[in-house]
Amino acid sequence: MSKIQSIFGVYASSLQAIIDNSLDRFAPNWYPKYFGWAPAQQTLTFTSVVGASRIEAAASIVNRSSEAPLRARSEMSKYQGEIPAIKQKFSMREGDYRDFLALQASSLDEAAKKAQLLDFLFDDVKKAGSAPHKRLDIMVLQAISTGKISLTVDNNPDGIILKEDLDLLMPLENKLSVTTTAERKWRNPLTSTPLTDITNVVTQARLKGHSFEKILMSMTQAMQLAKSKEVIDSLISFNQLQKGAAIATIAKVNEYLQANLLPPIELVDEVIGIEKDGIINTLRPWQEGNISFIPSGKLGVIKNAVCLEQMQPVQHVNYAVYNRALLSKWQENDPWAEFTAVELNAFPAFEAIDKVYILNVD
Repeated sequence: MSKIQSIFGVYASSLQAIIDNSLDRFAPNWYPKYFGWAPAQQTLTFTSVVGASRIEAAASIVNRSSEAPLRARSEMSKYQGEIPAIKQKFSMREGDYRDFLALQASSLDEAAKKAQLLDFLFDDVKKAGSAPHKRLDIMVLQAISTGKISLTVDNNPDGIILKEDLDLLMPLENKLSVTTTAERKWRNPLTSTPLTDITNVVTQARLKGHSFEKILMSMTQAMQLAKSKEVIDSLISFNQLQKGAAIATIAKVNEYLQANLLPPIELVDEVIGIEKDGIINTLRPWQEGNISFIPSGKLGVIKNAVCLEQMQPVQHVNYAVYNRALLSKWQENDPWAEFTAVELNAFPAFEAIDKVYILNVD
């Protein structure tokens, strides 16, 4: 089916300016806190190098006339692949457009008509522009909480389904568990030992020269921790709680942790919509039962490639870019429809994965 000019005419031609003036209307994202953007590339293949971190050895004191001792370099591991396409489009059918025309005819104020038109234009643009970045949120949340990325019928119902999770090469010794016995699980408030568990992970990491800026966990794990007898007793001794308290606040727990040179807790409570057969269901990408210890700074970059239509635009299609995603608008006439599409070629490269530790607590 051939593409023809968008029904929005001059406004569609100014799509980039409309987006640039409405950046605050797009949905906020979680991943930029921990992942930056790699330079855009034309090829789709990529290799991400993961450094095998270790404690650095001190230089030797030698005789001035001696050669410098040769040291071993840290081994590097890597994963490679092809940057996937993240795509989505919305269609406005004839009935929707007729309703809009009726709305325009009912308004006598030209300013009101223009505002209605821009809102009508921008609604699909906003949804399309936000969607691929929500997919990046899903992948980054999965990566930090599991060390892997999964594509299943539940989280990617009309796209690629992987039989096995994509392993991002987290060292096995960085994946820990509180214990194999039920008593130590965090869901058991009388017998769990969250503060001891956190201290053990930090101590083990320090032996390898690793330190953490914060601990990421879901609301479920935070509430389990706050109800733990060990935590409540420790905070009473720390004079942060009154005797007989039934629960500790995360703010007071963080005061205790930082006073004891332990990383504070940051809650992760991201909920993302997944559409299947026209119905949007909610997904929590963070792996319940896992808490993640992360270092300071960015944890990786988003590898990305320019879209082919950025290099070879299609006639009669209007284009704009939002946060590296290519948005496009056009019309088709048989059957009649106005389309708004988005494409983002991107994939997270978890470069600091060997400095992240995951503790399964439940």
